[in-house]
Amino acid sequence: MTPLLKAITLVWFFGWGFLLVKFPLQAYRILSFGRTPNPLQLKRERALGYMALAFGCLFGLVLIFGILQ
Repeated sequence: MTPLLKAITLVWFFGWGFLLVKFPLQAYRILSFGRTPNPLQLKRERALGYMALAFGCLFGLVLIFGILQ
């Protein structure tokens, strides 16, 4: 895995995770081409944001400890 791909992956997970947690309504409207979400969809989207942040942290730890070459 190249360093550029590693950096893109980290930015992808942390960027979308932050957006989904902090701005769930706006992120949903961007991803669904302007549709308005219901409360259940916002709850799922926020959970997905927390999952993305967790995967980003896990990937960062993997990179720090050199497990992924």
